[in-house]
Amino acid sequence: MTDDTVAGYRTVRALGESARARVFLVRTRQLEQRSSVTAPSAQGQVIGETPLVTRALKQFHAGTTSAQVLTEVECLSRATGAHTVALDDLAASADDQPIVVVRWIGAGSLRRLLRDRSSLRPGEAITVIAPLIGALTRVHQSGVAIGAVSLDAVRFDDSGCPFFTEFGFAQLTDTSPTPAELQLNQKFREDRRQLATLASSVLAAVNAGTEGSRSVCELSEWLSDDANTGSPDWGQQLEQKLFCIGAPEPLRLASDASDAATTVSSSVRLVAAADPARAVPALSEASSLLALPPWLDGHIAEGVQQVQHRCASALSALAAWCRPVRVRTWVLAAIGLICVLAAGVLFAVEAVDAEDVSEQANEASGFGETLVLETPIATDVVDELPVDAAHALPLLLKTRSECLRDLSVVCLESVSPRGTPAYTNDVALVEAVLDGGELPTAALLDADTRVETQQLGDSVLFEFVGGDTSQSASVLLVKGEAGWRIRSYTLPE
Repeated sequence: MTDDTVAGYRTVRALGESARARVFLVRTRQLEQRSSVTAPSAQGQVIGETPLVTRALKQFHAGTTSAQVLTEVECLSRATGAHTVALDDLAASADDQPIVVVRWIGAGSLRRLLRDRSSLRPGEAITVIAPLIGALTRVHQSGVAIGAVSLDAVRFDDSGCPFFTEFGFAQLTDTSPTPAELQLNQKFREDRRQLATLASSVLAAVNAGTEGSRSVCELSEWLSDDANTGSPDWGQQLEQKLFCIGAPEPLRLASDASDAATTVSSSVRLVAAADPARAVPALSEASSLLALPPWLDGHIAEGVQQVQHRCASALSALAAWCRPVRVRTWVLAAIGLICVLAAGVLFAVEAVDAEDVSEQANEASGFGETLVLETPIATDVVDELPVDAAHALPLLLKTRSECLRDLSVVCLESVSPRGTPAYTNDVALVEAVLDGGELPTAALLDADTRVETQQLGDSVLFEFVGGDTSQSASVLLVKGEAGWRIRSYTLPE
């Protein structure tokens, strides 16, 4: 760790260097507008404390042209959004070299995850790949080709969300490229090919078992065909095929070696007690985040050791008390206990059956209430969605429009489950309106112009034909336990 500062940022360590720039890990005070923690000083004054935040700082070499720097800054600015690194600051060093500061995504790269984990579950692979599909589509629609979609360019935050972090090779095109340009432009197709290679690497580490291995192999073969990357709906097809291999689940970032390790670290620190002959082992390094003083750490460790010793003594006394009892007695006691438990279970089952019969009788007599959806769509919509997706779509779109107009995020959860691309985009629309923006008219889809284009199992894709069919919107419905829900959608540009 160095004590140098660059453009007012204190450097922690160097992260790497390329032909164009050097990258540092830096720290600075949090300058966001929020109430800081204050405490009265000895003289009665109030001293404000702002927390330290970590950032990644890129200092360009003297040979880098201003056009290259401005291109990277513009690409970062356009690509700002979910699952892409955010541009935080622009500055200049003491020798007037440009500096770009971005948010630090510090939980490791995708290459490191695949190296540390011997295998991934299918749901973890979905959690890695699915957000990157939506992020790449959004970045392309803003007119930016990333140019570096690799295992090292994807990093995770502490919650396990993936992010594109490398825009040093990004290139700019039109601000709003047409679907034909997105399909035919070689820069965008190369990004999709690189993402297909990345997804194949992740799927190669999936341990899906006998039942799911066929789906994983079929998806890997589909990704290996370069002809598929030229399809206008490549991202939607990949997302549909991806969710056929399983359900998303949280990503475990810890390596297999750390999971197999015992709770007590092998590198415990020894704190000398009053008697040097009986030094007490202190707490492990994993529990030292509280930064306890050595003397307090030693006392806590000694107390834990005493509790363990007393528990062992109690178990020994119980074993000594039970030893004279014959084995036959224990067997008879166990049989009696099993009979008592079985009788209790039977009584509980009979009580539940009696309640069910009573509820059915009340319903038959007109006093019962019918239970409908566990998560109601809205109070002014039908109590139960139709089984047919074509009839359920107008109700879902109507409720979504009302949720957006009411700026209700809780209401949106009844239309699109949490974590889905549709839910993330709608929450972003609500936040944009709350920040002073306006709700785009194109965001409120009209169900009268829908056309069903594809149905695969419990998923149906609808397109909305407008004045310009080359820029039509689309909605993907997926049927779950609660019925049809909006999984993802695209809006006309």
